[in-house]
Amino acid sequence: MYQPQDPREIEGGSEQDEILLPHPEPARWGWKRAAAAAAASAVLLLTGAAVASRRNSGLSSAEDAEDAVGLDAMVYTPSHDQCSGPKANCLATGCCQTAGYKCYTGMGPGVGKCLKKPCKGCTAVAPKYVAVNEYPGMSLFCFSVYTNNTGSTKKSYELDLIKEQKQRGVSIFRCSEQAVYSDVDAVIAPGLSTIKVTDVKGDWHFAKRKASGTWVNTGMFVQVWQAIGRAGVWARHNYVVKVDADAVFFANKLVEALRGMAVPAEGVYLENCPFVEYGYFGNLEVYSKNAFGTLLTQMEDCYAGMDWKKGIKNGKYGPMGEDLFAQKCMDRHGVKKVERFDLTRDGACPADRPKDQKKNKKYIPSCVGATTVTVHPFKKPSIYFKCMEEADQAYPR
Repeated sequence: MYQPQDPREIEGGSEQDEILLPHPEPARWGWKRAAAAAAASAVLLLTGAAVASRRNSGLSSAEDAEDAVGLDAMVYTPSHDQCSGPKANCLATGCCQTAGYKCYTGMGPGVGKCLKKPCKGCTAVAPKYVAVNEYPGMSLFCFSVYTNNTGSTKKSYELDLIKEQKQRGVSIFRCSEQAVYSDVDAVIAPGLSTIKVTDVKGDWHFAKRKASGTWVNTGMFVQVWQAIGRAGVWARHNYVVKVDADAVFFANKLVEALRGMAVPAEGVYLENCPFVEYGYFGNLEVYSKNAFGTLLTQMEDCYAGMDWKKGIKNGKYGPMGEDLFAQKCMDRHGVKKVERFDLTRDGACPADRPKDQKKNKKYIPSCVGATTVTVHPFKKPSIYFKCMEEADQAYPR
């Protein structure tokens, strides 16, 4: 599995206000039941799941979940460690470790296989359900991270990108509130600078990635997350969104993608890259409020207990990057996962590359016709804003 390295514009009055202005706390249990049924249906469509049969573990169907708590139910994808490996019989777990794969029956009695696509005569095992806690509002707290000391000798354009994003009022600067964190104090615009974090644990520069020559970024992000927690701004919004500086990001598209989405009490994060074991890729990280809260409160437990400096698969892929750390930490503490592979067009995600570019980890996707929330990566301002214009033209008005 490839581990990625972490280093549109809107029109109209009401929609613009919805993104730019902070919203009040989200309504919870009593929020517009008439809209809830439509939203629950939207969730099923978005996840590509339908109730085919009842399962005998946990909340086995939408009806079971509603009976248990008197609310709607939503589909989620169990965490990696709760599911079956690619070659294992998945009937017992009903899910697959590989993102985007489903467990199918019909190959023989008592046999379930994890498949990318259904086979002839096969039936997908019914999905997992959890009770819905809320249908949140659309207020976003967005942040980016600028790293001055990347560890690489290659010139970084991160700060240039962020400065021009601010000047144009795009990317994270279209969210309700936003912040930029860094290992240095850097001016973004008159009256606006990065928020500096420091290497409290002495773990920012313990290892570099072989391919890119950049420092493993998890240690720095631990300090960024803690700084966000101390500031408290994130808690007055419905979602926390981390965006890479080189990801062409459209806040209005994310608002529409999240509209009507159900969220359980445990919170959700949105997995964005299919056909890999861990698909929470760092160009766009979307956390519901409760999910991010769990990451903050359990961060020290995950830091000490996950052996992130060694990484997964007995260190085969090297130390965990911040995106993998966040995913595994949330899995460890019960945050629910929802697959949303429609959110990004990402050169770092093998599934987003054409067949002849599958092994090209430096692949840059086309922005023409892109309707996704992000397109990534575009490391220089000239190609970044060219992509933004091309992708913005593709978005239906």
